[in-house]
Amino acid sequence: MKSRIGLLAATALLLVLMADARPAPGDLWIGTLVDATCFFDNPADTGNVHEGMEKCGEACLRLGRPAGILTADKKFSILIAPSPDIAKYAGQTIRVTGQMKNGMIQVTKFEVQQGKDWQAVRLSAIM
Repeated sequence: MKSRIGLLAATALLLVLMADARPAPGDLWIGTLVDATCFFDNPADTGNVHEGMEKCGEACLRLGRPAGILTADKKFSILIAPSPDIAKYAGQTIRVTGQMKNGMIQVTKFEVQQGKDWQAVRLSAIM
């Protein structure tokens, strides 16, 4: 009986230690996907139409220009993610998971809002 209690205690301790060893899932940000280049030129350019040009944000991101997220409280961060992979979502509500590094978000998971649901977007490479 004592050996079973000891084994259970050791197993429980091992599980706790293993749980602490898992990598942190990362922080979460929700906001609008913006083309950083146009946004820096004109902070009002948060959609996909800039100065009358349709799909400007998408076009710039397809060229590989940096993407950013603008949160509801107007905080802007550059996304470290392959811009061409996420270009078609310019101006839409996104959710990213990742780590803040040097003021930029290293994206590990990118999702776009589809109605009430979130759709994961496959990124071609981890940057």
